[in-house]
Amino acid sequence: MSDFLHHWQLNTKPFEATWDTRFYYHSPQHQEALDRLIYLASERTMNLGMLTGDIGCGKTITTAVLAQRLDPCEFVVARCENSGFGFDELLRSMIAQLDPDAGSVPEGKFNRCEHLKRLCENAADRGRHVIVLLDEAQDMPEDTLRQIGWLTNFNGDGRPLLTLLLIGQPPLRRLINSNQAIQQRIGLRFHLTPLAESATASYVEHRLKAAGHSDGGLFDTESLLHLHHFSRGIPREVNRTAKLCMEHAWAAGSDRITPQILHDVACDLYRQDQLLGMSTAISCAS
Repeated sequence: MSDFLHHWQLNTKPFEATWDTRFYYHSPQHQEALDRLIYLASERTMNLGMLTGDIGCGKTITTAVLAQRLDPCEFVVARCENSGFGFDELLRSMIAQLDPDAGSVPEGKFNRCEHLKRLCENAADRGRHVIVLLDEAQDMPEDTLRQIGWLTNFNGDGRPLLTLLLIGQPPLRRLINSNQAIQQRIGLRFHLTPLAESATASYVEHRLKAAGHSDGGLFDTESLLHLHHFSRGIPREVNRTAKLCMEHAWAAGSDRITPQILHDVACDLYRQDQLLGMSTAISCAS
């Protein structure tokens, strides 16, 4: 065990940037989002769903938990982690995930669509429903979105053969609203917002406990209040700031995250972000 983990009495680091479903926090809104997405999948008739939220609010980890919760005997899940590509490329990714033993993916848009439909039909024959998760969907070209709509026409015995979930930042809503045909097919919508003040404190405690701490009480009450205001309750920003606070406190030999430590880290992050903003502005102007 590293000195850092030993110092904090942890089994693993609690605030790393990579998402890990062990640390998923069931805030009221995240639980509601997860419940609705499970309902979307279990209904098998809703064609399209949409999950939106600001950057860092937990969309990706929520859909990762969704994929884990779906019974593999009843569902087949394919995930496109970046949807900012052409329709052909997304088809290739879906087919490769649903048919991993195939030697090659058919050439041509028509052949790929037909092959994907057959894969969905084969899954349905075995009692399984195909779920396709399309992450970063706000980057999807308008023409790709239009063609994604074709897949909602796949059906067997009058029932859809797959369900598509579009996941993205708020611009995704504008993209959807610009396409009436797709908009009418959206059977479920949910928008994730930042955590409330009390939820931020519970979120930090939860992650510390999930990392092995006995009670998750490493941050002073006032520190948690400052952490919420500095991070604006955005989970990714909470993680970034809390991680640096723990590293700073460890280096200083402190066994608590005090308001002063939070203040020092927040000021340093603010300066770095300001410098980055200036650097970007200079680069754009040159």
